[in-house]
Amino acid sequence: MTFGEVFGSAQWVGPDADCQCPYLRQLIELDGEVGTAEITICGLGFFELYVNGTRASGKLFTPVTSDYCKRKFTVCGAPFIEQLRHRTYFVRYDIAELLTPGPNALCVALAPGWFGQPTWCDDGKTVCFGDVRLAFHLDVRMADGTQLSFESGPAHTRWAPGPVVEYDLFTGERHDLRLSHDGWLEPGYAADEFAPTRALPDLDTRYQLQDCPADAVIRHIRPRRVATHDGCTVYDAGENISGTPVLRATGAAGDQVTLRLAEELSPDGTLDERYTHGQCARFVLDGQPRELSARFTWFGFRYFSVEGPAEVVDCLVIHSDIAVTAEFDSDSPALNWLFDAYVRTQLTNMHAGIPSDCPHIERRGYTGDGQLTCQSAMLTLDARAFYQKWLRDIEDCQDDITGHVQYTAPYTRCGGGPGGWGCAIVHVPYCFYLQYGDAEPMRRMLPRMFKYFDYLEAHSENGLVTSDNPGQWCLGDWCTPDEIRIPEPLVNNYFYIKSMREVLAICDILGDHARDAELGRRITERSDALMRNYFDPATGDFAGNVQGANAFMLDIGLGDERTFANMARHYAETGCFDTGIFGTDIVPRVLFERGCADTAYALLASDKPVSFDRFRQLGATTLWEYWPLGGERSHSHPMFGGPVRYLFEYLLGIGQRGAGWDQLIIKPRLIDGLSYVRGSILTPHGRVSVRINRIGGEYAIDVNIDDARGGEFELDGIRRKLNQGMTHIIVGTEA
Repeated sequence: MTFGEVFGSAQWVGPDADCQCPYLRQLIELDGEVGTAEITICGLGFFELYVNGTRASGKLFTPVTSDYCKRKFTVCGAPFIEQLRHRTYFVRYDIAELLTPGPNALCVALAPGWFGQPTWCDDGKTVCFGDVRLAFHLDVRMADGTQLSFESGPAHTRWAPGPVVEYDLFTGERHDLRLSHDGWLEPGYAADEFAPTRALPDLDTRYQLQDCPADAVIRHIRPRRVATHDGCTVYDAGENISGTPVLRATGAAGDQVTLRLAEELSPDGTLDERYTHGQCARFVLDGQPRELSARFTWFGFRYFSVEGPAEVVDCLVIHSDIAVTAEFDSDSPALNWLFDAYVRTQLTNMHAGIPSDCPHIERRGYTGDGQLTCQSAMLTLDARAFYQKWLRDIEDCQDDITGHVQYTAPYTRCGGGPGGWGCAIVHVPYCFYLQYGDAEPMRRMLPRMFKYFDYLEAHSENGLVTSDNPGQWCLGDWCTPDEIRIPEPLVNNYFYIKSMREVLAICDILGDHARDAELGRRITERSDALMRNYFDPATGDFAGNVQGANAFMLDIGLGDERTFANMARHYAETGCFDTGIFGTDIVPRVLFERGCADTAYALLASDKPVSFDRFRQLGATTLWEYWPLGGERSHSHPMFGGPVRYLFEYLLGIGQRGAGWDQLIIKPRLIDGLSYVRGSILTPHGRVSVRINRIGGEYAIDVNIDDARGGEFELDGIRRKLNQGMTHIIVGTEA
């Protein structure tokens, strides 16, 4: 939609002087009782709307972020000339109950968010989408039927600097509470310090109503005081979260309070500077007992310190308002930790409509991380609307000319690789279809998938994907426990072939077979290139079976019986991962699918140095960016969480034929070392629960299904129809 279609004759307005976080205010007069009232509003980057002193919504960091409009910047020393698509979200609120006869105050607090956040370019300059701004259109139907409308514009909307005097989305805020303008939210406020706004030009963008869950305060934590050093008190929230502590000022006007945050403590009990990531909030007090907290950003932390006259009153867990829909429990502490830590990490990285890499350092929607974890997220969270929005981001970040898909969606300067990142344009809509049975995103994005395949062809030599855009990274796997040795072209060709196989499946679902032969030819050519370049006929290994190379190839149907035997023996003997983010997802899947469930389980539950349980042993409550071998950076990174879905898909056996969970099948893998496992997921047709208990020489399996259509049970030749409700099955250990 265009600006006019959304906002009528309203105008974008903003402060007429430099101000990152202004207050904007407009009075409207109503002569009588209100029947209905709906405001259509957008404040960029983030905004809060108050009507007569009452906040219109408790949601945070609204509207969700996007690739708002075109920017001029450089990448790898050259102007960025790719043709992306641009989109800006707006929201609507019913505010009828907040309006009264007489004067009414519409008040908005603005902050830059992603829209005004500076991004560094190669030439040392910074660029952002634009300055903070506001547009709204209010339709009011009076009780007597009279129709009224009110709109933003410089003639009516006024502004003043707010108390947030310095702002950075990544590192925090500085508040001067002496600029609080007490009473400014009320219609009777004099507002003498508020000046006329200036009109701002429209953006070259498409406007869309926000249909993605916004952030909210999800939980409250009572932090524990752990130490005091040189007038600075350190607190422990008990878990790694995203959000903000809440303090209460106890000092005089002009006193200062400093809040600093970190993921870890140093041995002496102070914040570990390696894990503060620059996060800080500072407050200049005005002598009033106000609550102090970050207002327009979130922090990623477990520990925080307070210096100055303030007391801690709360700690807010903030992320997208998305419910956890899965449950998991077992007699393996490692698996229990993996499930809990993944869910916490994933939620901690869902903000402003983006599945981010981390909640502090970069906060970007990396397509590599996002495609790795999307299945686990969709399976364990009520994330349909969230990923529906992110699919649009992926579309928008593709170059309309070359087909190149950016490493992040929405696009910000970053690094990645062609296969594991760009192929998200295929994998995420396909996974969305499998989970929800909704083929519309696949149908819409199919031409873009082929466009990306053409891009990969243009960046290939001798049948291998060997480059990305000039000067940019061309990663294969990432974050291996030691030096990356698995060849990048092997990994990128893997993703290209896997994506073409998924597109063949998509075309079959959509009934579009026009390019099947072409895809088949490309798959054969790419497979042959992998065999020529990496397969050793003497051993059956690919690239020496380094860092999961055999698993990558087996997953796309290459290799022979020796390829799998060598891979399975390697992981059975080592008992731990040697893989990066992609290999860690692929290796256990290949083991489960090819009958080595015990080895796959042993990897997932391993307590060796390169294992998930090592995180638990170190006291982690979230997944980290790197395996815990030293040199770790972020301690809240969901990208290693892809295998969490295997707890449900293989150990509990909760699966489906087709898509949308229309045909449920329960096919558990019984593990010698696992005596008890229980879990459930929520499908579009209701909850599915499975409990497996090993009692002596038998397994007791309970399956509970909400769906009236029931499902099927299958286990080593045992087949049974499952009806709605509870089914109890006993099998011997020989099964």
